[in-house]
Amino acid sequence: MRILLKAISLGLLILLLNLPLTQTHSAATVNQPVSGVALMPPMVQLSGHVTLINCYAPSNSCYAVIELREPPGKAIVVRTSEQKLQSLLETALATGKLISFVGQNVMIASPPRGGTWNMEVYAIDEITLYNKTL
Repeated sequence: MRILLKAISLGLLILLLNLPLTQTHSAATVNQPVSGVALMPPMVQLSGHVTLINCYAPSNSCYAVIELREPPGKAIVVRTSEQKLQSLLETALATGKLISFVGQNVMIASPPRGGTWNMEVYAIDEITLYNKTL
């Protein structure tokens, strides 16, 4: 009887010592990192002058080259499919007025009709058209 009691005690002791080392299935799935989630770059606000606009009918996309005010001499590409934003870009191109825009830097391998970008590309969702050329 004593041997049986010692064996049960020893078995319980081993079980209790190994309990924190093992995880249940639900605890293992809770602590795993999330996969398949893409982090978006932050929204930025930049300003400059429109120097070129190129629109594509099949995708209703509009691309414009913007000469930034800061840093001077740097050009970027903005893209939008919104008709109102395209109209503001066209007005800025025709008048030479300063614009500011809000958007996210996106990684685009190539323009819609092929080739390569040699500038940063921003997907925009807001444009402000100023009355001054500055």
